[in-house]
Amino acid sequence: MYRSISRWQQSGLTQKAWCEKNDMVYSRFHYWYKRYRSEELGDARDQEGSQFVPLMVESSPATGMWCELLLPEGKRLSFHQAVSAEFLRSLIG
Repeated sequence: MYRSISRWQQSGLTQKAWCEKNDMVYSRFHYWYKRYRSEELGDARDQEGSQFVPLMVESSPATGMWCELLLPEGKRLSFHQAVSAEFLRSLIG
């Protein structure tokens, strides 16, 4: 399932749209995504007591998207043009 989550993250689709396109039951996907996020956040917090979440840089799908931030609870911020670091900090700070 973690491989499926990775493919969804690279797709640029919403979770529901990706599940429909890939004939997957959304509730099953959502269960595994919550488990994945819990493990990922737990691992990040365990590293030297850090509260930072690791940044994963991947090649962008051909959607014209410049940047996408995946936030807790499956929320996303998508940018279609370059933004400053200060702007990003103001959004997530």
